[in-house]
Amino acid sequence: MSIIPYESRYKAGEILADYLQENYSIELDNSNSIVFTIPNGGVPVAEGFCNTLNINYFLIIVRKIKIPYNPEAGFGSITTDGTILLNKQLLSSIRLDSKAIEKSIEITKTEIRERMDFYSVTQNIDKLYNINVPGKIVCMMDDGLASGYTMRAGIKMIQKYRPKNVFIIVPTAPFHTVESIKENVDEVICPNVRKTNWFAVADAYKHWYDLQDSEVLNIIKKSKHYLG
Repeated sequence: MSIIPYESRYKAGEILADYLQENYSIELDNSNSIVFTIPNGGVPVAEGFCNTLNINYFLIIVRKIKIPYNPEAGFGSITTDGTILLNKQLLSSIRLDSKAIEKSIEITKTEIRERMDFYSVTQNIDKLYNINVPGKIVCMMDDGLASGYTMRAGIKMIQKYRPKNVFIIVPTAPFHTVESIKENVDEVICPNVRKTNWFAVADAYKHWYDLQDSEVLNIIKKSKHYLG
């Protein structure tokens, strides 16, 4: 199946829905499953996926803990409930003392609170997850995985709520990330797994750009399947 490059994130979501139906015996509906997607890039992917399958989705707010002198890179991730996942191997190779690490973590926690406010994500997230996750098939989505640390933090949080299954469904990812993540979930579903030392999610898309918060907000406000 030749699908690269994806025309857009939304089209990638549609392709993922078709790929799932053609290759996996996983039946999803609103009674037995829920989709969680990571903003910003994961939102149009979830829109395409959920519109095709007629199922609903939530946002899962996870933020990269940025390296102070290289904010495009991160040394871990934090979720809304304070779950922290650190890349200890990376931390051992970069020059950050404990004070700098803690400062970056606090900055990231502030960013999470701001994004929850911006997207009107309920502050009572624990109650929401306790209602919607236990015993359900949980599908977690993004527009792609690189190191996978953001998704891993999300997985760690979701698994606290006793889902029946957890499936990671993404358009593209490197082989080593898929192999490391699938140890902690039921399946990683990805049509474009690349065995390469250098990887960029953007390479899987014909039209790639960084989504603005306002664009994501517009998508979820108009969505028939977003549960906010």
